[in-house]
Amino acid sequence: MSSLESLARIAFAETSDPDAYVPRSGTEDALASIRAWGESDAVGSSIAALVGTPGLGKTQLLRITEARVNEGVARYVAEGGSLAGIAPNARALYLPYAGLSLPDLAVWVYGLLGIRAAVSPDWRDPGLALEALGQLGGGPSDPFFLIMDDADAMPAETIAGLRERLPRADSPVRLLVALNRDSKAARLLSALHPLQPTEIAFQSRMSVEETWVYLRTRMHYAGFPEIEIARLGERDTKRLHSLSLGIPRRLHELAAAHFEAREGATPGRLPGRRSDERWMGQPIDDDFEA
Repeated sequence: MSSLESLARIAFAETSDPDAYVPRSGTEDALASIRAWGESDAVGSSIAALVGTPGLGKTQLLRITEARVNEGVARYVAEGGSLAGIAPNARALYLPYAGLSLPDLAVWVYGLLGIRAAVSPDWRDPGLALEALGQLGGGPSDPFFLIMDDADAMPAETIAGLRERLPRADSPVRLLVALNRDSKAARLLSALHPLQPTEIAFQSRMSVEETWVYLRTRMHYAGFPEIEIARLGERDTKRLHSLSLGIPRRLHELAAAHFEAREGATPGRLPGRRSDERWMGQPIDDDFEA
């Protein structure tokens, strides 16, 4: 039988796995906004920015979007549909980093998709590189979605290339980027203002009730015994929520520590309970807004 600590490492590993997604109101609202943007072809549809507090799960939403777009493509093809473009099995690709020039981005994307360019452009030309990315999809009505994390690392030359060459509407390549809510995000969005990027705010933290559901769903996902799931009571849940400030990344760290302490508890003592109640630390005062 697996130990609680090993199960906790599965349940509370990285938060970005789309298969381990636990829906809540804030994430569902953000995904609905992303979908509405993706289905639009008006001005502002070429770039969308998911902007939110670190640790809330922006990366997971990007990965979910990638999976859902490509699952839709796969279903369409399985039902007999035909696709234009040179990336027949993918219409979205997630990149963990955006700090590259347009030519380097194009080379990276083509390499990850395992596609040899139909035409061999001079990859040093930003315009041709952006055109090559657009050829992956089927045109403005069936665009290719390039999904990038840490977009505030985007170099000035890439920002300028997008601003000068990306259509404001009906673009064959669409960008969904993630940004932390800070001054760097504000500068990037300001630099891209001529494209009128769609900004999707993602600031909702988990409530106590959402934390209760989240913890138990992740434990089920990892294969915790039902008796252990039932033992995580209201008091533990409220304490984990308070210490994590409702931020999933922090909650994962604290929940893993909780089960590590349980694993090492002396037999006969109440697990996870020490007289000074300080074994998980105290709530952290920082610059996160409530």
